[in-house]
Amino acid sequence: MALTGIILAGGKSSRMGQDKALVDYQGKRLIEYAIDLLRPLCSHMLISANQSGYDQFELPVVTDVYPGCGPIGGLHAALSASKTDWNIVVSCDTPNLNSQLFQFLLAKKEDAQAIIPKHDNGVEPMAALYNKELSGFLEEKIKHGDLKLQKVIREIPVRFVDVSSVLQKFPDLFLNLNRPEDLNQK
Repeated sequence: MALTGIILAGGKSSRMGQDKALVDYQGKRLIEYAIDLLRPLCSHMLISANQSGYDQFELPVVTDVYPGCGPIGGLHAALSASKTDWNIVVSCDTPNLNSQLFQFLLAKKEDAQAIIPKHDNGVEPMAALYNKELSGFLEEKIKHGDLKLQKVIREIPVRFVDVSSVLQKFPDLFLNLNRPEDLNQK
């Protein structure tokens, strides 16, 4: 199955104080973790970003059609630009994501437009599978001012997949780096 890998790097990075996708973490820029993860899984890749500095990665860069809408704006623009029905979406600030997670999710893909991991602490919509068909629905939500992705995902045909078994093997799988002090975590 053809997949597009979408890296969401368009955030303001206000807590980090600089573009977090380009911040060094354990010898690599954060965005490089996402690129390395998605490259073997996806036939196409793109970066969703509203700032410059991404040409060096030689991947298409998609800017938000509706700026200032947060992750839902980046997701909408990226799905609209995607060349495949199914897309693996990851945020640039989760360096511990791995292919086992996405292989697990891909095996659960049935009768839904989104496959989103869930666990005891919540859901992970920024490490999930989304169908391109959702771009129109997301655009309508943006136009109506519904910008909270956690709320919007509950209004689509979504399959929440319990990833507790994966988390037992990889407890820091969803580690999210938002502040400079987070960069000291392993």
